[in-house]
Amino acid sequence: MMRIVLATMAIVSVVGAIVFNWAPGPPAGPALWRLFACSPNAIESFKIWSLVTSGVLTAPQSLSHVFFVLLGLYFFTPQLEKSWGGGRLLRMLLLSVVVGNLTALLADRLMPAQSAIFHPPIMYGPGAALAAVVVAWSREHPNAQVRLFLVLPVSSKILFWMTIAGCVLGLVYYQGVPEGAVAPFGGVAVGLAMGGHPSPARALWLRLKLAVLRRRGAALTVEQLLDESPRARPAKRAAGKGGPSLRVVQGGLEDELKNRKPPKDKRYLN
Repeated sequence: MMRIVLATMAIVSVVGAIVFNWAPGPPAGPALWRLFACSPNAIESFKIWSLVTSGVLTAPQSLSHVFFVLLGLYFFTPQLEKSWGGGRLLRMLLLSVVVGNLTALLADRLMPAQSAIFHPPIMYGPGAALAAVVVAWSREHPNAQVRLFLVLPVSSKILFWMTIAGCVLGLVYYQGVPEGAVAPFGGVAVGLAMGGHPSPARALWLRLKLAVLRRRGAALTVEQLLDESPRARPAKRAAGKGGPSLRVVQGGLEDELKNRKPPKDKRYLN
């Protein structure tokens, strides 16, 4: 799954840059590219698929954006996929992108119009997914260590707080966050919910399931639990009119051994 995600993002990044910068030419190229990006200004004609597709897009005029995103996913997702499986990893990536976009859209609606930080004209990029992956990895491996930029040794706890600090700094340098300054916080929330042993999301599900079982348990009886409730017996058929479908044949091993004559050749006794 990690290879599929990385290959998809790399291909979409190259194709998106070509469409945005070259074909079919401005302004049609940027208009076609923005079809899959999330735009808070077009909330009346909102594209529901942009909540997911915007997370695959990268900055069409910056190679470093896609490079660092792919590098971060390459280093942190393999261990998560090995522990979780590809399905759970993909669900977390998609959920983090959706929650990040919804968080940015909510901030766009609630914050005053004078602040440009919370009102980006367009949002795209997997920043929320990357934040969720790093946070979940830090919670899954609390005593691990990673080589940041292949050189600097950093523990998982420090990496966790560095991710939070990076999200806060995104509010300051908001022009360098194409996903929206608030979207990475949504990814952090998803990473906190789905990371750990057990994860808070799974713990909440188990508590809800236990509460439902306890509520049902007050109304259950012993007969219902043991499935010993009386059942209607089939009516007996009269003799000579077909008879019962099943019969009990008396017999057993002891009776068979009493009536059996020992063989002349003793080798067959076994």
